[in-house]
Amino acid sequence: MSDIRILFVDDDRDILAMVEQYLTIKGYDVTTVDNGVDAVGIVKDKQIDIVFTDYKMPEFNGLELLVAIKKYRPQTEVIIVTGYGSMESAIQAMKFGSYDYLQKPFKLDHLRMIIDRISEERKIKDKAQLIRKIARERHQYGKMIGLCPKMREIYEVIDTISIDNPMVLVHGESGTGKELAALTIHENSNRKEGSFVPINCSSLGKGTSTQEEIDRYLADMLSSVNGGTLYLDEIATLSAGVRERMMVLLGDWTGDIAQRPRLIAGTSRELDEVIASGAMKKDLLDLFNAVFIKLPPLRERKEDIPLLINHFLFNTPPAAKTRIYGVTPPAMDILLEYHWPGNLIQLQNVIERAFAMGVENTIGPDDLPAEIRTFGTISKMG
Repeated sequence: MSDIRILFVDDDRDILAMVEQYLTIKGYDVTTVDNGVDAVGIVKDKQIDIVFTDYKMPEFNGLELLVAIKKYRPQTEVIIVTGYGSMESAIQAMKFGSYDYLQKPFKLDHLRMIIDRISEERKIKDKAQLIRKIARERHQYGKMIGLCPKMREIYEVIDTISIDNPMVLVHGESGTGKELAALTIHENSNRKEGSFVPINCSSLGKGTSTQEEIDRYLADMLSSVNGGTLYLDEIATLSAGVRERMMVLLGDWTGDIAQRPRLIAGTSRELDEVIASGAMKKDLLDLFNAVFIKLPPLRERKEDIPLLINHFLFNTPPAAKTRIYGVTPPAMDILLEYHWPGNLIQLQNVIERAFAMGVENTIGPDDLPAEIRTFGTISKMG
């Protein structure tokens, strides 16, 4: 049974009987009425998803009904049914918000096609709204931490590509968590049962000299992923020879297509700079430009710093005899003012340093590295 509620309005009772019988047999929730005034009352009292209304009716015509419905239920889709072959009336109705128009005599299958199209569009819209709602409320996605608007946008992108498997290029400064983003994409995809294999592109293919050796090395590497995800870190450092052979092997893949690895690439260099230097050819850029994710540096998401500190303190503490439960307000002020050139890794190092120093209970200003304390002092002087 469809959960779509339909209202059909026409002053011809034979048409109403035919439509009601057909849609009921097909499993739709349908109500019929022979005038516009009663139709408005039904729409006011009941959640109606789709209204089909005859254009020409006595007392209250289809266009007037359309305007009234949109006033009370803007989300209800209205389809004007016209028996006079007048495109003028159909165009006028579209201007007032009609979803579509249907010309008499119409085929019942055509009626059903419009209903199913609206139903599918509504499902897609509802899913998108749910994704946005979850993203707004989410402060963590996999191992990614953050609730700032930019991070929530990234969570939404990851949600939308969780079923499909487009190539992904993750851009971000060193230490922003590119590999974490790639891992999160992998773990929220239908390839999560396969391996996640991170590769440093600067060392990829080193020790091979002939094309046969490169091909054998790359073939073994691609096969080892077992249909999972291959993460190519710092893709711009990939040598021209390895890049070209990888393109050929992926393009000429002869095995099970489901076993061909999904590729996610990361780069800390600006794309314009990468292309201009020749480090990344356009064919490789084309391979990864289906989805582009830009991770913000920590200095652009400072509202996430307290959340990140809490995560580092309680979720990934190094082995230590002491326990740290928080950061003092003066120390937090310094951390929030700092510009974080090393991004998340630098912040994590600050917390691990405090554990290594044997700090107990809370981290104060004196427990912070000298360069961070100095930066805070200079900021106050300025």
